[in-house]
Amino acid sequence: MFFSGIALVIQIPLASAVDYGVGVAHEGTGNIVLIPIRLDSLIIEPEITYRRQKTANTAPGFSSDETFTQYGLGTGIYARRPLGPSFEGYFGGRVGYSRSRDHSSQEITALATFSNHQKSTSWFVGPTAGLQHYFSKQFSISLDVGLVYQYTKNDFSFDSNDQSFNTRTTVSLTRILLRGYF
Repeated sequence: MFFSGIALVIQIPLASAVDYGVGVAHEGTGNIVLIPIRLDSLIIEPEITYRRQKTANTAPGFSSDETFTQYGLGTGIYARRPLGPSFEGYFGGRVGYSRSRDHSSQEITALATFSNHQKSTSWFVGPTAGLQHYFSKQFSISLDVGLVYQYTKNDFSFDSNDQSFNTRTTVSLTRILLRGYF
């Protein structure tokens, strides 16, 4: 009877804070949409790439047009380390996949028409490290650098001549990132 009026209190720790957001990364070839998921000591950041570029030139006796389309998916996983009240460092890696298609044609009046088709399939992987500054709890700007290994399979067609070749490259990559969390 004595214990019936005493409540048993067990302290349960709160679940880890998780912040979801949206961001953009600018690298030399274009922008990437980011979907950062910020955990206590980790950032998981899926990324989506889409670019479409169309150009056309006309001059007396000559015309050309080109359409380039690229899309891709990737993700980055980074460990976070506080460096001060509004700065943190992060390091980890990125992995991803992309496809692109390039079609161009040139016409010289009444003489000849040339057309090129190129399809590429790529995947990449590499370590990345960065520095992030928080303007507030919700907004940050970052600068990161990475060493990216990329394997690309190219299928190329010039008029009726088909070729295929593979390339392997390793390049350094610097990005500026803006992230907002909600």
